[in-house]
Amino acid sequence: MIETAFAALIMIAIGVLLRQLGVIQRDQAPILVQVTLYVLLPALVLDIMVGTDLEWGLIVVPFAAFAVTALMAPLALALARMMRLGRGATGGVLVMVGVANTGFFGLPLIAASGGDYSLAVAVMYDALGTGILIWTFNPFVGAWFGRGEVEDAGTIWHSLRGLLLPPMWALVIGLILNLSGVHELWGPIQMPVGFLAAGLLPIVMLYAGIVLEWSGIVGNWRIIAGVSVLKLAVAPVAAFAIAWAFGFRGDALDTITVLGAMPSGMMALVMGAHYRLPVSLLAGCVAVTTVLSLFTIPIVSAVIL
Repeated sequence: MIETAFAALIMIAIGVLLRQLGVIQRDQAPILVQVTLYVLLPALVLDIMVGTDLEWGLIVVPFAAFAVTALMAPLALALARMMRLGRGATGGVLVMVGVANTGFFGLPLIAASGGDYSLAVAVMYDALGTGILIWTFNPFVGAWFGRGEVEDAGTIWHSLRGLLLPPMWALVIGLILNLSGVHELWGPIQMPVGFLAAGLLPIVMLYAGIVLEWSGIVGNWRIIAGVSVLKLAVAPVAAFAIAWAFGFRGDALDTITVLGAMPSGMMALVMGAHYRLPVSLLAGCVAVTTVLSLFTIPIVSAVIL
């Protein structure tokens, strides 16, 4: 994990350099999110789910993700109350602490780190745990604490359509093939799927470097510092305790713990902007926790392995 995190840091730096040189503009970067969401992430999910040895215990994994958010959300609310934050900033802290970046960041990191983790657990945690939280917890918090026309509950239910995005299709197809006895894709399909899956980590890290926004950090540094402590120090401890209580051991326990140490989610930034939460605060939290996580995740990994 240390080597993978260091490689990710270099790729983020390359993304920053590309933006500074004018090769890629920040407003061009969203195309990388579309490529990731519709091509690379589904390829990785399909590749993992077809080739893994499925166990009934995987059914419980998403509930561990729900439990981590259920534990961290009150802590985030307590932090906001302690700092006497306004309604919008309180909502921002909740979405930044409540849901981690396990898909765009965690899954490719774990996949690139070798055999010390369970890729099947990581996929189930992200797709059926974090994936559901992104399209339920985030919009409900955004609608409650945001401003403007978000009072319309229809916008919340509209967000649930995000559960039908390609990564979920890939999960379902992978499960069906695996349970049908297919544990390896047909050769002409397996090769491009493997290449696309391998491209997820570099594309995501380049994107992180291109959109890294420091302007909102200075004015919100106290809030961001609090979010960083909760997200990168408290959350992995909570994830470990919850996974242990759920009966997970070995690779599964290690995987859930590391996923709990992931930074604030980029999708929370996008959805927070939609629900008119303070974007500068959200962007600062994503930027700082993403960079700091490249140093804290190897520490968490070293402790549990």
